[in-house]
Amino acid sequence: MATNHYFGNYNNKGEQRLIEDIIVESIKVMGVDTYYLPNDNSQARDLLYGEDPTKKFESSFPVEIYVNNFTEYGGEKEFFSKFGLEIKNKVTVTMSKRSFSERVPQNTFTRPREGDLIYIPFLNGTGELFEITFVNQTKDFFMLGRQVPYFYELDLEKFRYSQEAIQTGNDDIDSVVTDSAYTINLYMSGTNNINYTFKEVVFQTPDYTQANATAVALVQTWTPSLGLLTVTNIAGEFNLNQLVIGSSSNAQSTLVSFDPLENPARKEVYDNQYINIQGTDITNTSEINPFGKL
Repeated sequence: MATNHYFGNYNNKGEQRLIEDIIVESIKVMGVDTYYLPNDNSQARDLLYGEDPTKKFESSFPVEIYVNNFTEYGGEKEFFSKFGLEIKNKVTVTMSKRSFSERVPQNTFTRPREGDLIYIPFLNGTGELFEITFVNQTKDFFMLGRQVPYFYELDLEKFRYSQEAIQTGNDDIDSVVTDSAYTINLYMSGTNNINYTFKEVVFQTPDYTQANATAVALVQTWTPSLGLLTVTNIAGEFNLNQLVIGSSSNAQSTLVSFDPLENPARKEVYDNQYINIQGTDITNTSEINPFGKL
């Protein structure tokens, strides 16, 4: 039997709009301002195994969210597994479909994507990056016959930085690279009196062209008085007694020394140099000791 055509419970655009207005207003009143960071290296997105060879986050878009579990982190938190200590702090948040569509360009994707990042400024006093692990698009999906979601419920897990390229232009977000990225100090000599600039690309090349570069990195700091160039996001291997050229500044200096095991990043206490020193004290790789123990 057909339903009563005088009551359009599931075809009422006005009521759908009213519900969406209430959801958007509620998030604006009780929510928090955050930044959405899409993975800009979409061609490298691995849909089979869920990992990207090299993720690049080069843009950020402000969007408000509501934090669902505001009393503490969810998930398994800290636990020991066969891989050692794992920390899985999870947060569930609500993001309005309308707000996302208005703030984030819709020409490449129309919804938040798994693998993208959310920066929440107030967590832990300095802000935290979270990775989207699941996007629930069907919660209250068909209320009053709505064909698109009123909102997205995002499952977030605390982001574990592993040398991704993060260069959004927001210093609070980009500080993740300065604090945690693999970093080396390059000691330079014989400059051409031009200073390297912050976040510019530097490279070594046999023919002065970046296209044939044998080593590439991103500048974090340059101290002319010490001839000290600190770089991250390193690709290739730097060679001594060769010029290091700034791609935008055209600064040129000769590399005289560096220690690839040294890692002066602020939040990396136990670096490769520490492991190498400790390992030398307990291993013996001579031919008379094939098992490597002292």
